[in-house]
Amino acid sequence: MRTSWLAGALLLLPSVAAAEQKAAAPGAEAPPVVLGWHSESISAGRPGTMLQIIPPVAEQVIAAPGGPPTIVFMNKGGVTLTPGTNDARTNRSTIVGQTSTIPPFEGSAAEWSAIMQCVRTIFAPYNMTITDVDPGNVPHFESVMGGRAQQAGMEQGVLGVSPFTTNCSLIPNSIVFTFTQSTRDAYGTTAGLPEELCEIAAQEIAHSFGLDHEYLASDPMTYLNFNGLKTFQNVDAQCGEYSPRTCGLPGTGIVCSQRQNSVTMLTQRIGVGDTLAPSVSITSPSNGAVVPTAFTVATTASDNIAVSKVELYVDGVLVDTKTAAPYSFELSGLATGGHSIQAKASDGANATETTINVTVQAGAPPPNPNPVPDEDPDSENPDTDGDGNSDTITGGCQT
Repeated sequence: MRTSWLAGALLLLPSVAAAEQKAAAPGAEAPPVVLGWHSESISAGRPGTMLQIIPPVAEQVIAAPGGPPTIVFMNKGGVTLTPGTNDARTNRSTIVGQTSTIPPFEGSAAEWSAIMQCVRTIFAPYNMTITDVDPGNVPHFESVMGGRAQQAGMEQGVLGVSPFTTNCSLIPNSIVFTFTQSTRDAYGTTAGLPEELCEIAAQEIAHSFGLDHEYLASDPMTYLNFNGLKTFQNVDAQCGEYSPRTCGLPGTGIVCSQRQNSVTMLTQRIGVGDTLAPSVSITSPSNGAVVPTAFTVATTASDNIAVSKVELYVDGVLVDTKTAAPYSFELSGLATGGHSIQAKASDGANATETTINVTVQAGAPPPNPNPVPDEDPDSENPDTDGDGNSDTITGGCQT
């Protein structure tokens, strides 16, 4: 995907001692300390992005292995922010210098769907949930998607911004910005715009996890051109915008590392995503069974972490959902004839489904909800009609 037309780097970073911090009004939260701004030069009408430099914050493990995922809220609905320590739960941001309102995403539903799919693809390897539903008062990061930079008190031409610490640490509950209308102004409404917005958002989100710009065209942390979707690379890459440098804050002597591996850093700070789908099976009735118009569907489901839900579909229509075991479903009122029954298990990140076919017949015996597997296929009374019950032969002969 093409990238911003940027040249050169500008760093405005006063010393910590000289950093401006205005006195807070009585009862108000103290204004955040902002040490300066790092930007790709925004001159001659060329768009760029910026980093706001703030003091280090306590390093935290956002998601322990096997723990709940880190949540990133993709906010398309607009937001009013007040100055303060970054906290997506309370709409406080170090980025804004005064109460500021960013309007909703101005694009189409199709564009938004493409952006969401793209961001989810980029972060899919990690233990992260990308959602456009506000998580409320739970720890989460927020990516504000809308408006123009001027509405956040920034100069025209800024396409995205994130806070960034002097020690390249993560910023819990950070709020980052992709100014979608500014980007549309710069590039126009084109088929490639959703991917452009996605890559800007991915870079700004990753900045809040401590990732610097990389001199590697295929990684979202780059400013270099690349033909295709940028994804985080498992490469020890040099940092830099248009020339290689150490990782940290160029021109200040602050060095976080000589090189940066995006995959390693995100894995350490977010965790590896759950790539194993749950297993699910329908234990009763069995495939091909003849069942009455009302019967129980018994299923089992398991997962390496946890099953979040099991859904039951009849003829492709969702009829019931269970969020805890036992995953048994009562069906009634089905028309006579053939029907498909599908169970779909999800762990929140992956899903698995299984389907059987049954024939509904009035007066048919109900299937055994707890069938015992037939260990001897040559037994005298096998289950030949698939109802989960052993057939009883009375009279005649069996061949």
